Amino acid sequence: MQMKLRSQALLSVGLAVGFTALFSIPAHANNPNMLFPASDQQSEQGQENMQISYYLKYKPDMQEKAESLVNKLGGTITDAMPERRILIVTLDKAAFEEIDSDRIDYRGIIDYVEPNPERQLFEKKNGLSL
Repeated sequence: MQMKLRSQALLSVGLAVGFTALFSIPAHANNPNMLFPASDQQSEQGQENMQISYYLKYKPDMQEKAESLVNKLGGTITDAMPERRILIVTLDKAAFEEIDSDRIDYRGIIDYVEPNPERQLFEKKNGLSL
């Protein structure tokens, strides 16, 4: 009787360990769409080459020079707000850093450059959700 209880206890412990091991395997392990994280060097290179949207505010009567500066640095003008003297441009990080580090050279053209904040719509909630 005691042997039977011992074997049942060992069997239940074995099953518990087996189920725990089985269900603790990550679900994404066999997912072919799951990408592996990039190395630090690859992610740094990707961030440098990534085009980021910026607001570029230029001085009065300097719109043409600001546009030519953006083109010279390899950026693109995606939108303009001439009444506010702002160009919305996409530049890579290196071009932004060039403008930022050479402020003295560009101070006659540019007031400031700042990242264009990402915007998204709030999720609609129905009356049933909390």
